[in-house]
Amino acid sequence: MSPRRPPRPWVGPAKPVEAADLAGPRGLTEDVLSGEERELAAPEGPAEFYWGLLTPERQARIRSVVDARLRSVTVVLDSLLDPHNTAAILRTAEGLGLCRVHVVPHRLGDAVAHRRVTQDAHKWLDVEMHESGAQAAARLRACGFEVWAGHLDPQARLYTALPLDRPVALLFGNEHEGPSAETLGACTGAFRIPMAGFTQSLNVSVAAGISLAHLTAARRGRLGAAGDLAEEGRAELRDRFTLLAAKLARRLKSRR
Repeated sequence: MSPRRPPRPWVGPAKPVEAADLAGPRGLTEDVLSGEERELAAPEGPAEFYWGLLTPERQARIRSVVDARLRSVTVVLDSLLDPHNTAAILRTAEGLGLCRVHVVPHRLGDAVAHRRVTQDAHKWLDVEMHESGAQAAARLRACGFEVWAGHLDPQARLYTALPLDRPVALLFGNEHEGPSAETLGACTGAFRIPMAGFTQSLNVSVAAGISLAHLTAARRGRLGAAGDLAEEGRAELRDRFTLLAAKLARRLKSRR
């Protein structure tokens, strides 16, 4: 099939999309699975060809998730030890419509588990790896983000008071130690979630869910739109999801 476009990093939809949502009778038509049809790809490239084989319902679904993507909100996972926490936060971030997440692997963690988690999320998210939380914070600030670290400090800003008029990254540190002093020094500031009970802290995945849900909703309210991608970015994502739909459809067909 030619011409082929150069590979691009995957960026995900606004909420998890199962294979069954994009493939089979409700998604791609069966024609897309035949060798003959694959040979008849349009000269503009495979994405345009497969887009024409999507049902109107699937086209609408892809458009809706692309339109809801946010680049101006992101999250940094700094040395989380439990890969289940990493997986939970990545799933939450993807479900809330983030485009990219940043991960600092724990030096004593299960590297295989972390790779497995990030590779799975890579279908829907850009996952950028960093050597340290301080490095991640510095790079994000150089790109115009304010970086706010979750921290158990009475002087930290409330999560509901984070800025909405600029790109913001929320950083979550290790489950037991929190962010290091070096990382805190590289961040714009710290934020906290107030606690009304005897428990003094939340599980990191819960804290991420609460703060990211608030921030993404408030950011969309500020923007007056579901997402913040320019037209070119939305078109690029539409192509990516169309090709992924075709890949999932072929996979399901091969299992029958």
